[in-house]
Amino acid sequence: MASLAEALRARSLRAGMPVPIAVRKYDGRRRFVVETSALAATPALLVARGAAERRFITAGEVRRLPTITLEYFPAGRWYNVLSYFDATTGALQRHFCNIIAPAEWDGATLSYIDLDLDLAISPAGRATIEDVADFRRNARRWHYPATVRHGALDALRELRDLASRGVPPFTAAPLAVAEGLVLAGGTVWGVASDEW
Repeated sequence: MASLAEALRARSLRAGMPVPIAVRKYDGRRRFVVETSALAATPALLVARGAAERRFITAGEVRRLPTITLEYFPAGRWYNVLSYFDATTGALQRHFCNIIAPAEWDGATLSYIDLDLDLAISPAGRATIEDVADFRRNARRWHYPATVRHGALDALRELRDLASRGVPPFTAAPLAVAEGLVLAGGTVWGVASDEW
């Protein structure tokens, strides 16, 4: 298993290939697997696209998800960003940021550990921190090491800063514009950060 950063540098992920995403808890339990495919992959960023009606698989059921997502995985970061779009109109519904241990790639599946701390951002740019109590409880229960606690809190600070500045992908752009920005390298992780 390679880190996502290593896999992106090695060009192991390419646009168009299937990228199932497996999400686990810190204790190793699998929460779910969701079907996506790579929209774009650079040494700095993987953007997966979840099609409307993709399968969302848990231990107890298989559901079909109605929205379209663009799922941003910046290399080496302790978070991902999911932008949800209405499948009919393409309108942005929200951005949802998961605080995670850096993602890994095993050659067939992207996986990450969800650290139960989230940031939700409305199309108007209003950011709401979610699940702080879950993060604290699980940090105690599973004895998160200092590196995990600090990585998670640093990631939350970084995301809040990016969202407050409205840099792509943290805009209200509809799906077609957001996909165009991804393909042109126009996200915050696609250019030197001092340009934002």
